[in-house]
Order: sequence, then C-alpha cells, then structure tokens
Amino acid sequence: MKKEYKLKRPIPKKVRFNKQEWSYIESKIEKSPFNNFQNFARVLLITGEIRMIDYSELEKLNREVNRIGNNINQITKLAHKFDEISNADIQNLQKTIEDLKHLVSRKLDEELQQERTI
Repeated sequence: MKKEYKLKRPIPKKVRFNKQEWSYIESKIEKSPFNNFQNFARVLLITGEIRMIDYSELEKLNREVNRIGNNINQITKLAHKFDEISNADIQNLQKTIEDLKHLVSRKLDEELQQERTI
C-alpha cells in the first residue's frame, strides 16, 4: 500500500527551458535570497517580483558599533586604573553603546526576517 502525504503545496507544475534560458534563470536564483528554483519561481509568480536588498552597509555599521564598544571597554579599563573618569560617566557611556548595539542588531534582524517572508 502506498503512503499518502499531506503536502502544503500538492499541485505540481512542469516548466521546460533550453540551456540558455536555464543558465540565465540559475544566475538569477544565485543572486536571489532563495536557494532553489521552486521557491524562486513560486514567489516570482505570486508577487510578480523578487526583491533583493543589500544589507552590507547595515552590517558594516553593526561591526563598527562593536569596535567602538571594544574601544570604550579599553578606555574604561584605563580610566579605572588611573581614576580619571567617574564610574557614573563610564557606566552611562557603556549603556549608550549597548543600546546602540541592540538597536542596530535588532534592525538588521528585522530587515532580514522581513526579506525571508516576502
């Protein structure tokens, strides 16, 4: 007896391409956020577009904010060592950097999640 599976998308469709068309489509899939033809084609057919968003600038900003945080931690160690800056000022600065890190990370995560749900 054959097992029957309940699929979310039970209707298959077949599409045929020549080598040039398929090569072109493969290059489009590689540039897209999708990892296979099925997802790429389904989203393209339903929405009429594939949106690709470049997050490299936001990722660079995230790395820079982390570097700034590391620098502040080094300054904090020196300040504690020589008692040059008050603890309240140091804690305020560290909290500000942590808030900035969380804000940038959260925005990046939101944007990536939104792209996945397109």
